[in-house]
Amino acid sequence: MKFSRRDVLVSLGVLTAGAIVSCRDLKKSENGKTSVTAAPVSASNGRVKLIVGQQDNALQETVAASGVLEGLPYDLQWAVIPGPAAQLAALYSKAIDVGLVGDTSLIVEQGRAKTDWTEATAPLQNVAYRKNPDPAYRATITAVRNSANIKTLADLRGKKWASNFGGINYFMYVLSRIEAGLKPKDVDYVELVDGAAAGAAFKAGRADVFSGSVGTIKEALDSGDARILLYAEDLGMLAAGAFTARTDVIRDPDKSKALADFFERVRKHYDWYAKNLDVVEKIYVEKRKQKPKLAKYFAAQSFGAFVPIDDDVVKRQQRLADRLFDAGEIPKKIDVNVHNNRQFNSAAIASSSK
Repeated sequence: MKFSRRDVLVSLGVLTAGAIVSCRDLKKSENGKTSVTAAPVSASNGRVKLIVGQQDNALQETVAASGVLEGLPYDLQWAVIPGPAAQLAALYSKAIDVGLVGDTSLIVEQGRAKTDWTEATAPLQNVAYRKNPDPAYRATITAVRNSANIKTLADLRGKKWASNFGGINYFMYVLSRIEAGLKPKDVDYVELVDGAAAGAAFKAGRADVFSGSVGTIKEALDSGDARILLYAEDLGMLAAGAFTARTDVIRDPDKSKALADFFERVRKHYDWYAKNLDVVEKIYVEKRKQKPKLAKYFAAQSFGAFVPIDDDVVKRQQRLADRLFDAGEIPKKIDVNVHNNRQFNSAAIASSSK
């Protein structure tokens, strides 16, 4: 089961129409999922407008609660777009200026692009990475249901494997499969629209293997129905969230200035976040509608610190890109420098060690 980029683009038609709807009054679709909307911080009055995509409203709510948006010199809109594939589609269609995907998403995008990406032509670039620095909260995994009798990587052969395309979860699936020495034909891969859908399929017993976020299947792990087989870090991944921006936004002096200011404010928000976990837990209960136990976990797990885009990060990504090319998972060898932009490091990292 797969969703094409066209399907995702069509679904994003509501973004443009609903771009001024308040995220605090989000409508629910028939399946209970939050619909694609955006929330303006201030009314448009000719100022620069920055539209930031997010896969749920957690970052928006904690940033607002921290008070760091006071005196914002531009208009900020938050767009809730579930799933990394939809985030990428929104970027390509220019519905948003910057989105949240995985740090490896653009490896696959560049590697499968019809035309070669260069510094002059790359349509998207990663401009900031964020990750929880606490190893206890490693977030990206491949897990197996204990009922599937999977003891080793070799036992993954022939199993039904759920994940979703466009982000770090898909990359985790691919690398886990490569690590097991398996080709796509060797597993029964079920590609769903986002991590939540993949996790739901796994928890319901409709898949034997899951690649994605710990939090998505935490209840199955806690109950003993499932266990973790691999962490992303075991496979050489940084496993960070990526703020990915359109290149035309980066090259626009006014938008670029607003983006740098946004990262400074998000960084300061994480300083507040670490000191106010009780407030964050309440946000997850009231705004994300989570049970207290799960909210406590997500509040701690979702804390982040910006990671500089430096030579070490680029070398790590290049090794992963080369591994995918060697395994035939992407059709061409790429240079990851092309989609990593370091100009916002000072805004995201400044004073983070204080």
